[in-house]
Parts: sequence; C-alpha cells; structure tokens
Amino acid sequence: MKINKKVYLIACLILSILVLSACGFGRKKNKQEAEPTPSAVVTLVTPVPTASVVTTPAATQPPVVTPTPVVTTPVGVPTPAVSQAPAGTPTPTPAATAAPTPAPTPIPTAAPTPVQSNLPRVTKSPTSETVAVNGKCQFVAKYENAKWAEWHFVSPDGTRDITYLDAAKEFSTLKIINGYAKDMTLENIPEALNGWKVYCRFSNDSGAVKTEQATITVMGTGAAATGAGSPKVTKSPTGETVKTGGAATFVANYENAIWAEWHFVSPDDTRDLLYSAAKAEFPTLTITGGDQRILKLSNIPATLNGWKVYCTFRNNIGAVNTAQAAITVQGQQGQGQGQGAVVPATQRAGLEGRWAEEIAGRCQIDFTYAGEGSVNADISWSSSAWERARWKMKADVYRNDIFVYEDGHYWVETYSDNGNPVVSQESFGGTGSFYLQNGKLHWYNEQTGTDTVFIPA
Repeated sequence: MKINKKVYLIACLILSILVLSACGFGRKKNKQEAEPTPSAVVTLVTPVPTASVVTTPAATQPPVVTPTPVVTTPVGVPTPAVSQAPAGTPTPTPAATAAPTPAPTPIPTAAPTPVQSNLPRVTKSPTSETVAVNGKCQFVAKYENAKWAEWHFVSPDGTRDITYLDAAKEFSTLKIINGYAKDMTLENIPEALNGWKVYCRFSNDSGAVKTEQATITVMGTGAAATGAGSPKVTKSPTGETVKTGGAATFVANYENAIWAEWHFVSPDDTRDLLYSAAKAEFPTLTITGGDQRILKLSNIPATLNGWKVYCTFRNNIGAVNTAQAAITVQGQQGQGQGQGAVVPATQRAGLEGRWAEEIAGRCQIDFTYAGEGSVNADISWSSSAWERARWKMKADVYRNDIFVYEDGHYWVETYSDNGNPVVSQESFGGTGSFYLQNGKLHWYNEQTGTDTVFIPA
C-alpha cells in the first residue's frame, strides 16, 4: 500500500509536537516533586537560574550541560548525619587470657647493720691475788663510759656466779669494801674462798661489759706460815687490867710483814672479831692503831671484860698470829661512865633532827622517828656541786644501847646541766650503827670501816 508522501509528513509533524509536549510536562512535574515542604526538607537545592531554552534544530544544538547544584543549610537547622546502613553487631573477639603472674622471687634481706652502741669499755681488768687465811687484798678495775660497777664472785668450778652482796652472806667472816666501785677490797679472807674468782661488771643505759676474772689463792697458816720469807713474831702483847672507861695499850713486834691486824676474841672463844667489827660491837670503845703493831684502847666499857686481843702479821706468803692478851675491866657495868657514856635510849629524843659532819659539814644526817626504838636516817654527802652520795636506812635499838641497821640503801647522784640527777653505784643491804657520845653523833659504816663524828646542825 502506497502512503501519500504529504500525509506522511503531516503525521510525523503531529507526532513530533505530541512528543515535545509530553517532555515539557514531565520536566514541570519532576520539578514540583523535587521542591520539599518546609517541615520535611533539611537540605535545599537551589538551582542556578538558566536562560530560556531556545529550541534549535537537533543537528546544531550543543549538548546540554547540567549545572552542579549548590547545597546550603539554613541557619539553626542541624545537618543530618549521612544515612548509612546499620552496622551489624560485630562478633566479640574473645580476650586473650593473660599468663599467670609468677610469684616474685624473694630478695634476701640483708642482716641489719648493728648500731654502734654506747657500751662501757674496760680499760683494766683485775689481777689475781695470793693471800693468807684472814688476810686482805685489793682488786682494781678501770673503765670508760660506765655509770654502775658491781663485783661478782665465781666458784672454782665455774657453776656459780654471785654478786658481792651474796658473797658477803655466804662467807660470813669476809669483809667486802666497795663492792660497787672500781676498787674492791677484801678483808678477813676465809680459807673457803680459795680458788674463787672475781670480776667487775660495768654498765650504763646501753648495756654492760665484764672484766676478765682474777683468781683468789688463799694460803693456810701451816707450812706456808713457817716457810722462808714468811712473817715472824718477835714480841706478843701482854694482858692489861683497867677500870671501866679507862685506857690500855698493847704492843707487838714482827719481822718480814706487810700488814698488821688486831683481833678481839670473846671470853668463851666462840667469836673472833676484826678490830673494825669490834668498833661496832663496843660503840663507846675508841680504837687507835688497829692496823699497826701498837694498839691503843680508850673509853673501855665493862662489857669488854674477859675479852682477849692478838695481832696477825702477814705478807704475800703467809701469816702468823701473836699470843693472846687478856683484858680485865674492874668495876660494875655503868660505873665510870662519864665522858665515854652513851646516851640511854630513853633519852634519844635528841637524836631526831639534822646532824652535820664536824670537820667540813659536807655530810648531813636527818633522823625522823620511826616507832618505838627505831629511827629513819637519810644521809647526804656532797663531794662536789654536781655529785653527792646518798644513804637511807632504818636503825633499831640494839644491845649496848646503840642503833643498828642492816638495810642500808646506797647510791650516787650526779647532776647534769638541766638539774636532773643520774643514779649510779647503787647497792642494798649495807650495815652499820649510830650512837651518841659526849653530845656528838657517831656513825660507824661497816662497808667502809669508818667512824664519822657529827654535831647538831
């Protein structure tokens, strides 16, 4: 079938118009759909205004360039996050199990470095001594930086270690002087002390140190006393007869002796007292020369009647005794008392109060009443402005009308710059006595063997 060429061209023109109309309508509709409503649009696309499109023939029309839109965000409106697909829940990676922490290797602790203490230091130890029975000797030790000193006695087998206070009890005839000082003297040494050893213990607040031990060798009065170089008696004393309150002199001579010691023997021969002990037994008796070859007695009491005296001469080898000489005291006890009389206990009210040592006055005694027949004594003896010795004891009336004590407490007070005292050389159990004679007070200290005279302060 042949189609008219003219009709065909008209149909194509109509079809072209229809196509162009349809394309313009689509662009307008899409533009309307792209314009967002104010409540839902977040981002506005503002197209750049374009010039009017001039339709040119398809053959000459340049390609259409679509402008890049500019995106603007209204002020105050948050920019929405870029839409992303929800991430899936990741599979948790199991944490690696940590290896167990090994136990720390202990670091050995070094032994603490000892702190240098302020201990005393021994500068001299005592030396061994050889003495005769009933002899005497002295042990000397020296120190630095110590406050207290105390002597000890060690048995021959080394199983016993006792202080000087216990040794005085164990060896009843032994007299120990200054067992709390650096120089200790032993008197009337018994044979039982043979082989014992002594040492001194020095101490302060940091601790204590000991000296080396020194041995005591006691020689008997047999072969040793008659051997070469031993003492020899050339004259023994003779008996004396005196009145109560009188005086007597006893003379003895010797050869090759170093020490002399007079002894008093009771009428029944059961007691043998060294002259220092006799002073305590007979407080009114005045003894002069007890350690010399001539012994002088005065103010002899009636109670000394029948007693005997003898002298012991000794050296480092041995000892020898003189013959005994009797003392006969005439008259009844109490007769001839006069100047040598002791004030009766019933008149002892005058003992209370303060007494001062008659020579220098540095020692003072304060007595206070402690009950019937007893007094308390507080003694202070100043050696300097910063040091003084102290004693305290309770004395009771004893036979022969004297006050005797056995509980003497002794110590030394040293004062520092701040005025606080430091106590040293402390000891207990001291013995001695007090008595009044001729208006004066006598204090006999058995530890030192001294008789100190006091006057009212």
